[in-house]
Order: sequence, then structure tokens, then C-alpha cells
Amino acid sequence: MKRKLIITLLTMALVAMAVTGCGKKGASSDNSSNESSDTSGKEEVKSLRFLDVVPSETRQTYYEGIFEKFQEETGIEVTYESVPWDDAANKITVLGSSGQLPDVMTTWSGWLGQYTVAGWVVPLDEYVTDIRGEYTDAVNNLLWKSEEERYGHVYTIPDGLMVKGVFVRKDWCEEAGIKLDPTQDWTYDDYFDLVAKLTDVSEKHYGTSYRGARGALDPLLVYMQGYTGGNTYDQQGKILINSEDCLNAFIKWTDVYKNGYAPEDSINWGFTEMVDNFTGGLTGTLINDSEVAATCQKNMSDDQWMVMPMPKSTVDGKIYNTINAPYSYSISGDSKSPDVAWKLVEFLSRSENSIEYCKLTGEIPIKKDVENDETYGLNGPYATFVQQLNDPDLAVPTTYGPFDYTDLHQGMFHEEIQKYLLGKEEAGTALTNITDELQSRMNDYMTKNPDATIETALKLQ
Repeated sequence: MKRKLIITLLTMALVAMAVTGCGKKGASSDNSSNESSDTSGKEEVKSLRFLDVVPSETRQTYYEGIFEKFQEETGIEVTYESVPWDDAANKITVLGSSGQLPDVMTTWSGWLGQYTVAGWVVPLDEYVTDIRGEYTDAVNNLLWKSEEERYGHVYTIPDGLMVKGVFVRKDWCEEAGIKLDPTQDWTYDDYFDLVAKLTDVSEKHYGTSYRGARGALDPLLVYMQGYTGGNTYDQQGKILINSEDCLNAFIKWTDVYKNGYAPEDSINWGFTEMVDNFTGGLTGTLINDSEVAATCQKNMSDDQWMVMPMPKSTVDGKIYNTINAPYSYSISGDSKSPDVAWKLVEFLSRSENSIEYCKLTGEIPIKKDVENDETYGLNGPYATFVQQLNDPDLAVPTTYGPFDYTDLHQGMFHEEIQKYLLGKEEAGTALTNITDELQSRMNDYMTKNPDATIETALKLQ
């Protein structure tokens, strides 16, 4: 997985290498941009440095524009720097090891373990304590709670939230006389029934964009976790998704492909193919993140698509849904002016600025007053996603484990499923091969980390 990088501390020889900023302004990566310090309370801070780890022309244009507004309001100039995602982990390691981190940087949650131990990011508790009520329950009870449990403090402010939904061809439903209401509960049985009803091979209509290539196990895992309370392992580290209920769920999920409710070549589909064939009119449903809404708006008319929430578990009525902040804002341990750096983070997170940013990225803003904007309000294109983030039945299931599983995600996970779909092995064999490997890695991890706490599903309430 792209984001599941193995971050390796570089040797001091690498630290000695010259590192320069990549932004338009050609800023240096030393700490000279902090022309003065606020620690004494007497000197005025004139500038800050900001590092973006997922640069694009759109993002850079946004940030440079918002930094101009910040300077107009505060008199503080912000220098934009960037580094390509594939190099970001290594560059931040070099900067952190040499004490040259910028004041504020975008970070990924998978890096926090290393960064908190190294002191490369500072706790934000004192800044957010009095304003936590402004943030959504999902931020408070899921993301920040997770950071507090793992690292003892809040270290990040999300740039926005991503949550999955079921994109549906509204026009197909109307033709078939199917009425869907995103404000009403529905289950996976209802979803499978919809997929079947929307399939008409003679019209080249297939019920769903099935993910058969890399990432194929991800949505299937969430479905199986509806039978395990959202957990992959019990508190002793024993895997739970190898039960008879989970095997039946495995079969029911893959029956969508085996029964012809998805195109035959979807066994090789990834994200791009799934989205393109939904917006292009070949498939009737698509399970994916809120970012896809922007693509639908661009390529489809409003009467062609809608979004339903993720189906509720038929076991406990929970909505098991993966929620994440693609990236977050952190204040570095090298900042000489953390209080002023916080002013920048707070400015970026201000509702009107967050909304502008999230509209560009397809995310959900992090403040509660988001419903006041027509895009995220009751009748807006993101209404269903916002609704889920406030649903008391929302739960975030656990991952595959605390160990590195990048190789499995790139190969074994979907390859075993494909073997079953192609009739090369039984469903039980495919699931057993996957769960045995996960159990083996979990056992090894527990042996090396006997005091480790087993991850459990997070509940909104």
C-alpha cells in the first residue's frame, strides 16, 4: 500500500547531505526563516515555514493563496515548501535528525509512532483543550482518542476526513422502480439485493464495480468484521476472521462476482477502473471514499448518481466504516515559535478555509458547523458522508495488524481471492491461507512485543 511505508532512520552520513526546499519560492530548508522567536514574548515573529508532503499544482495554488490571506491578517509570511510523497518519509527523517524541520508540516498518521518518540512533533493538548467542542465527534472520539491511547497526547489536526459510502446510479434505480432513502437504515442484505436488481447483462448493466485486484480484501474485511464486533483479533492476539460466519461472509461477498453481477474483467480492477466504469455507465454501484464525489460531479449529472451510507451489520446494527484523515497538520519540535505556528494551523482549520480546502480534495471538513455550507448540508452532495460521521452507530474496524503487511496487500490478499474466483481453490482454503499468514505475523509480533495492547474497534459513542 502506498501509504504503508517502512520508515527507516537514515545514517548520519545522510544527515550531512544538503537538503533544500522544493516550493516555487525556492526556500532553503534551514531554520533561518524564523527570523525571530516568540519564546521571550518580546520579539515579533515575521515568518514561518510550511512543508507539504503530497504536493500538486492545485494544492500549492491553494496553500500559497491561503498563506497570503494569513499574512494580510497577521503580518506573518509563510514560506511554502514541498517534497514528493515517495520521498517525504526519508526527507523528514533527514530534517528531523538534523534539527531542520519546518514550523508546520503535513503528516500521515502512519508516521506518528516514529515522530512522537523522536520529538519531531509537539503535543497540541494545550491548544485544543478549550476548543474541542468545535470539532466533530469523529475527530474527538475516533482520531484524537486513538492518538491519546497510542501516544498519550493529541499531535495532529486533520486536514479533513475521508469516509466511505455506496455510490449508486440514481437513474438506473428510477428506471427499475427502486426507491432508496439515504436517511433510512439499510443492511448488507439490502445492498446485495440492490446489486442483483441493477444487473441486466443484455443492457450491459452490471450491479457493482467489483474490486478484484490490489485492495480486494479491504472492503471484504470490513464486511467480515461485522461478525466480529469490528475486530481482527481478540485480546490474546488470536485471529477472529477465520470463523464459519466469516467464511460464509467471504462466500456471499465474492458471489457478487461469481454470479455475474460484476463484469468478468473486474477481477483485475483497482480504484481507477472501478470509478471509471461507474461514471461511464457500466456498473450501478461503487463502494469508495468521499473523494469520488468530486469525480461524479465532474463527469455525471445530478440525476444520475446518489450516495447511500455503508450498510449496517445484520449482527449488531453498527455501521463499520473505515474513516481516516488523509493528512494532518503538525507543529514540529524544531519550531522556535510553536504558539505562532499554532496560529497558522488554527487559521488553516478555520471553517471557511477548511471548507474551501475540502472541496478541492473531496474530504469532509472537521468542524461541526460544516452543515451550514450547501455542499455539506442536508441536500448537498456530501450529505450522506456527513450523516455517517454523526451516526451514533458508526464504528471504525481494526486493521490487519500492528505489523507490516505491505507485501501481503500487494500480493497474497487479492491473489488468494482470485484463485477462488477462478475455481483454482476452495473458498475455505483461500481464507485459511490468508488468516494463517496473518496469525503467524501476529504471533511473531506478540513475541517481540509481549506488552503490546491489541487494537480494538473504535465506537463513535
